[in-house]
Amino acid sequence: MSGLLVGGVLVPVDGVKIVSPGEEPGCSLTSGKDCKPRTNRPQQLILHKTIADDPEKILAGAGPAGGAKKTADYWRSCDGKTNPYRNAGAHGVTGEDGVVWNLVDLIKVEVFHATVSNLISIGWETREVAGGGVYQASLDATVLTAIAICRAVGIQLQVPHSYNGHPLHRMLNGGHDVVGVLGHRDNTEERGEWDPGNILFGMLRAHGAEAFDFANGEDIATWKARQLSLNAKGHTLTIDGIPGPATTAALRAEGYIDGIWALGRAA
Repeated sequence: MSGLLVGGVLVPVDGVKIVSPGEEPGCSLTSGKDCKPRTNRPQQLILHKTIADDPEKILAGAGPAGGAKKTADYWRSCDGKTNPYRNAGAHGVTGEDGVVWNLVDLIKVEVFHATVSNLISIGWETREVAGGGVYQASLDATVLTAIAICRAVGIQLQVPHSYNGHPLHRMLNGGHDVVGVLGHRDNTEERGEWDPGNILFGMLRAHGAEAFDFANGEDIATWKARQLSLNAKGHTLTIDGIPGPATTAALRAEGYIDGIWALGRAA
């Protein structure tokens, strides 16, 4: 069976072809250069695009095969000379054909993809073509994979409601009070709006992701109210507005699918 490697367990994603770590030659990262063992459970999924060209646009259907392997090979080739990005990578990459390569365990491995947020985040790359084009097959696969990651890892399915041209102030020290699916643009000034752009976040919202004004703490206020409501039902959560593992476990106990608020209660 192929699937996303989450804490040593393969998790399939309906509708997505996944190449699991080590399943094919090159489906890996280099430990110590691209990644290292993780000590903290991830609470963020950070989305990237390979080129971050503008304006982004959707290309119909699926693109050429083999793109995910090319990106994985590129990351492993980093030497600071011919390839200047010595420490670079992500947990996975979606090719133009919509095939996903998951390179390392999402929970057990910290990948060097988002500087100060590496410790508490999962990085995911989506390939595009020069000029900002992204194939529909690739977008669809990334969105389904992102939702599956949130469900499997216990990351609440929530996104920033907009981008104002600069990273979130709360993310500049790693974002330890930020939970959800974010962009590389929310983490650093170095990439900008098109990393990963707006299409993926719009698609995630269409699949039920909640949108919050993270810059002004709307997520914190909302989750404090939800934690108070859960405690009124007998749970003993810290009212901090950060929906970590304890909050997710309480939601699961209350019938929410995989403990994710945005997915609602199981029928």
